[in-house]
Amino acid sequence: MPGTRRIALLLLLALAAGGATAAAAGPGGAAPGQTPTGAPGADGTSTAATTTAPAPPPTTTPLHLHRAALRQDGAALAWSLQTSRPWTPAALGASGRSLCLRLVYQAGGSFASRDVCVARTAGAPRLVFMRVLRSGHHGPSHPLSARVSRPDGRSLLARFELATLGIPYGSVRWRTVSTTAGCLLGSGCFDALPATGVVLALRAPLPIGCTAAGPAFVRNGSRARRVVALTFDDGPSVYTPSVLGVLERARVHATFFLIGRQVAGDASFPRRALADGDMIGDHTWSHPNVSGGGAFAQDQIVSTANAIQRATGFRPCLFRAPDGAVSSALIGLARGLGFTTIQWDVDPQDWALPGSGAIYARVVGHVQAGSIVLMHDGGGPRGQTLAALPSIIQTLKARGYGFVTVDQLTGSRLRLP
Repeated sequence: MPGTRRIALLLLLALAAGGATAAAAGPGGAAPGQTPTGAPGADGTSTAATTTAPAPPPTTTPLHLHRAALRQDGAALAWSLQTSRPWTPAALGASGRSLCLRLVYQAGGSFASRDVCVARTAGAPRLVFMRVLRSGHHGPSHPLSARVSRPDGRSLLARFELATLGIPYGSVRWRTVSTTAGCLLGSGCFDALPATGVVLALRAPLPIGCTAAGPAFVRNGSRARRVVALTFDDGPSVYTPSVLGVLERARVHATFFLIGRQVAGDASFPRRALADGDMIGDHTWSHPNVSGGGAFAQDQIVSTANAIQRATGFRPCLFRAPDGAVSSALIGLARGLGFTTIQWDVDPQDWALPGSGAIYARVVGHVQAGSIVLMHDGGGPRGQTLAALPSIIQTLKARGYGFVTVDQLTGSRLRLP
């Protein structure tokens, strides 16, 4: 069975196993009744047998769900629902009903669940969230920062950040659940929509820009972290897709400093780099010496940033001067335009075509914690750099190095849609 279909099936089983117990507890703690003896919990594991008496039958019926939807909105989730009859948060509490969004996802090789519930209190509607325990009951309830509105007495619209829930990007199976107090698995006190849940693929949103932070000029990152930033200059070029392929297969990220007029010619590679989680920066429009600063340097930098933004929707905040020719005037100009000027502390001089073995030896022989490595994916024949790259990555991994993008070294903040 293909991997995606297998995950979807497993999520379905995990969601079904969650039953009504945790949702019946509402946003405040354990349900009045236990999960039936030996029944699977929310994570798909069986609970231990219990000797507690069965809960009394519910005295009310659940809210009938007329419509429910969940979609990703950038880094947030947008949840909407409509019931067949009006309700208020306070009335939910008075009647022992609950109204929740159940989310089942895979984390660390096992399944986990979160419930986002309407708080059963008077006043403006608000949400709480809680972990669904292996027993099927709820963990502690936490307020959820969310934008919540009620278009009418039967409806709810809510938007909240995915990161707040601690749910990773990937496949999540969801359904909206309405239950009553004392609701047990399989009884008539439970309504869910979609009935068996639907898988939603959550994808990391592409950033729309970054904000410079820290020093205006950077040669390397902190020596306290055993990470390295691989950087590539003078692209995009015909070599860029092959470089991206090496990075993708190795599952590492890098930073590309782009020539503006080349971005204007082909934007597919920068978009691919961003989608992979790589970072892109500004390397001037036509690669001249801009160390004197002034209007000429400003036009070179701004024209390139505009080309990158038109091509990708991303506004860069990292700048690298051609040939590393910098001055205090240029660094100050770049910072005034919203950029951190990035240099390097490891240069294998791959532009001189010394051979793939020399490129490899110069990189691995000089890298230390926090290093920024200069290489090239454009500006000439780059087959030697491409040939050396897999071994460079493999050796640095074996030595315990992680790979980060330059913005992660500098503390620049990504802006998400």
